[in-house]
Amino acid sequence: MTNKRPVLALIAVVLFCASLSSPSLALAAAVNQWKGELPIRQPWLRDHLPDDALVYARVPHPLGLLTMPKGNSLDPALRSKVNVENIIKIREGISDNILSQIPAFASVHLRLLEQHLRSPLEVAAFIGAAPSVVISVNLSLDSNAAFEEVLDLMGVSLLEPLDAQGYGAVGVVPMPTYVRFDASSGQLLILAGPAVTEQEFENLIDGTRRDSPHRMRQMESRIDDSGQGLFLWVDSERALPLLEATLPAEQVATLTASGLNKVSSASFGWGVANGKGRFSLLADLPADGDRGFLPNVKNKLSARTVGSPDGLFLMSIPTAEEFTRLEALAMQLLEPESQDDWFSGKDEVKDALGVSIEEFLQSVGPEVMVILDDAGDYSAIRLRDAKLWDSIVERLSDKAGNKPDERRISGNTYYHIGMPNQFGLLDESDAEELGWLAVLARRMEDHIYWTHDGDFMYLASIPQVLVDRATMRPDTNVSDWFENQQRIDADTAIISISGSSEKLPRRLYASYIEIIQLVADIGEADVDIWSMPTAAQLGLPERGALGFTLSLGDPTLAMELTFENNPLEMLGGVGGFATAGILAAIAIPAYQDYTVRARISKGLSLSAGLKADVSDYYFSNGTFPDTDAAAAMEVSTEESDEVTSITVEANTGNIIIAYAESVAGGGEVILYSSIDSDGSVRWKCGATFENKHLPATCRSDDEVDLEDGDT
Repeated sequence: MTNKRPVLALIAVVLFCASLSSPSLALAAAVNQWKGELPIRQPWLRDHLPDDALVYARVPHPLGLLTMPKGNSLDPALRSKVNVENIIKIREGISDNILSQIPAFASVHLRLLEQHLRSPLEVAAFIGAAPSVVISVNLSLDSNAAFEEVLDLMGVSLLEPLDAQGYGAVGVVPMPTYVRFDASSGQLLILAGPAVTEQEFENLIDGTRRDSPHRMRQMESRIDDSGQGLFLWVDSERALPLLEATLPAEQVATLTASGLNKVSSASFGWGVANGKGRFSLLADLPADGDRGFLPNVKNKLSARTVGSPDGLFLMSIPTAEEFTRLEALAMQLLEPESQDDWFSGKDEVKDALGVSIEEFLQSVGPEVMVILDDAGDYSAIRLRDAKLWDSIVERLSDKAGNKPDERRISGNTYYHIGMPNQFGLLDESDAEELGWLAVLARRMEDHIYWTHDGDFMYLASIPQVLVDRATMRPDTNVSDWFENQQRIDADTAIISISGSSEKLPRRLYASYIEIIQLVADIGEADVDIWSMPTAAQLGLPERGALGFTLSLGDPTLAMELTFENNPLEMLGGVGGFATAGILAAIAIPAYQDYTVRARISKGLSLSAGLKADVSDYYFSNGTFPDTDAAAAMEVSTEESDEVTSITVEANTGNIIIAYAESVAGGGEVILYSSIDSDGSVRWKCGATFENKHLPATCRSDDEVDLEDGDT
């Protein structure tokens, strides 16, 4: 038999080397994943929404939104066994040690809801013969008796006990309200409406048994496919007529002119879809409808970049046909005089440049991009008609009297033209009148270099960027980059700004652990931070995506922020905000206390002269001032916003400083006088204010001795 040990040893060495070359993948396999049911469950109603729903809304459970896996780059961390165990402990800590301290949660209704809620809150509205609302939540209750006990604690009475299927009616609001509680799953459904019946509730339950997804899910999949985010969907086709009936005629006309009155459905939300966080607003228009002033965008993003871009700005300009359509709509809204001005202006542009707006739009676009990649920063514009573009350049050159230069480098042709800047448009005499600086500025030109590559023209302010781009051989298709790395549908984008950030997933994970620590500290939860996996063990991606996109597609209009996990990434990450919040929680009260102490100190300063007067009187007379003498020692406080009066108490020599209500609600500081063993006057401070509001010389559980110079 052949000795297999050398072969096995070789395999072991190969596997070991592979683990060294791919440490994140090797370590990632060692992270234990949670196997059981997650602490926050999936919403139920989204998969069972009846067809006649007018509105569907989902309010996320805070822990579900922030700590449950949702299909993005942090999923390996959020689904890890140690993370889920920590979240369970934190949930208990929040309930026992945080919410119990917040007055707003003193309500038994909120406390019981917080203790037992295990899912997002879902609400659906219906408009039939009469309006009705359905509410769906999942509770940590496993029997009808437990559910009835919670209702009793909340002061909600069942009109009769739940039947075997969990159906019942409650008397909580002045309208018919029915419930169905499924003890096997903890799922609760509530139906309320002014004219609903038990039979309608049973019909509704039957309507939740779907064979195919509700059309709402198509929009939801673009905003929050995780089910743990914030989401709102409206059947606009049925809701807009109800809205228009309440609007003034002018607003209805504006809605019609914009084309938004034809929106068939609309949605809004914050969640995770296609592996990225989204903050989105979507609206669907009929595919064959009149879009009004909303252009229909169809981009062909075949431009190529050198490596993955660090950033990219995309703008889709109108085609000549779309420009003509929009122009015709605008003319319908303008007065004849304004129409004449518009067409006169177009003619002046054509006479000045030798090119009409329509010709320009026929030659280039709609895609215009600014690209930041390994070659540098440059622009890309699609050439729709290269021959027409060359003709336009020739006509512009003739008008300017300035022909473009051509240069062949490594088999590629590059072009250059220098155009006058804003000072170059001045006459020489006008520039001289403005001074020598304008004369020099008039000589400067705006330099444009460009080259052709495929269907695009690439432009830069210096030629080296374009030469490097060609030499480095662009290998990344912009459309693929948007789709696969940024997870953005840019094919219908009229504007898109997108980029990537090094180590962003790592920073987000670090911020997440910091927040877990913070909440655990406040909630006194005994979490295990040490066992949380590292970023390397999780194999987190090296780069994270950020972006903003405005899309005008067919049929969907969309405005969307894209991020990895949280919108605050746009402003530099979550950890900094968490730290800022902690510092603010400490610094703001401390600053408020400081300002109160400063205002109280002003009163003590005003009393310094009286202390000397009382001491002098005692040395001269052997007693403290009598009534007349004390009254004569009163200090004027007319110019003080803090102090209302400073008086000397007759026969005791005590000085009483009274403060306005604007100083911590008002109060007094009393300087008590006494005679020391050597015959000198001693002062002790007392006050009706809290110690934290008193200066250090006057702050103690007991009275503090003051020297004559102390304030």
